[in-house]
Amino acid sequence: MARILLASEFFDRTKPRKRLGIKLHFGEAGNHNHIEPEVVRQVVVLASRFHLEPFLIETTSLYRGRRATRREHIKLACEHGFDVKQVLAPIDILDGEFGEKFYTVAMNSTELPKAFLAAGLRYYSYIINLAHFKGHFVTGFGGTIKNLAMGLASKAGKLAMHSSSKPYVDEVRCASCGACVEYCPHQGISFVRYVAKISSSCTGCGGCVAVCPHGAIKLKWDLASDSVQTKMADYCQAVLTGRAAIHFNLAVKITPNCDCNSVTEKPMMPDLGVFGSFDPVACDQAVFDRAREKIKECYPELDPEILLARAAEIGLGSRNYQLVPV
Repeated sequence: MARILLASEFFDRTKPRKRLGIKLHFGEAGNHNHIEPEVVRQVVVLASRFHLEPFLIETTSLYRGRRATRREHIKLACEHGFDVKQVLAPIDILDGEFGEKFYTVAMNSTELPKAFLAAGLRYYSYIINLAHFKGHFVTGFGGTIKNLAMGLASKAGKLAMHSSSKPYVDEVRCASCGACVEYCPHQGISFVRYVAKISSSCTGCGGCVAVCPHGAIKLKWDLASDSVQTKMADYCQAVLTGRAAIHFNLAVKITPNCDCNSVTEKPMMPDLGVFGSFDPVACDQAVFDRAREKIKECYPELDPEILLARAAEIGLGSRNYQLVPV
């Protein structure tokens, strides 16, 4: 990876003493197929040689779990070896404690008039995108595009990509504790006959999902794979607009499911190596071409190329590429 970074002359596009966001996934609790901390450490050391200020950037997850809040997400990351003593760079969770902090970007899309991006992303002009390539039950595979689109959207953005509706309250599970009512920054939740109700003033930020201690606030994962893939491409474009970025697919420990899965799966195929490019579409296409048969075997009902086609259509990159060994 260091050889690719130096050969690409990526650091010639940067200015010293500026923040550099190193985007990666720290792994879910119980899953250790994430990128190794030592790999990230080497990137941090190299970036520091060019007088940049590297941070490991991530956001809170939309679903419930340890990654749903900033505090627990950082604790889990440190448990997986990403503490500052080992990787030499601090962690920056960009969308606040519960995923409630975001800013909007206008989109040239009928489905997505605006994108909800993590608020802290505004402080980063340079990104090194470290994606772990693997399978995914919604999109077929996850690589560089997904790592930025889902990974740097706020909870509201993740919800917009996954669902056509806002959160709702499971009345049976609601314990009337009031945590969501007290938390909601938009006064969109109130009690009706001792049960929390979400009103029309809800913005869909999704923070209440993480706040509820009883799992009573839920989401409808009701969008089809083709819609999710299309929106992911659009969100990735929103993230990259105005930023200099280089993208890596670490095609090692390639598992059937995402690193969000709570178990450590066995790889479904041999390692393919490390792929790097300024073009996220080419980077994903190159690895997908080599993992196509296994991806199709795992998810025969999905067409992962919808994502690649949409990304190329909106000018995010090209599906044509040339492999250059480094």
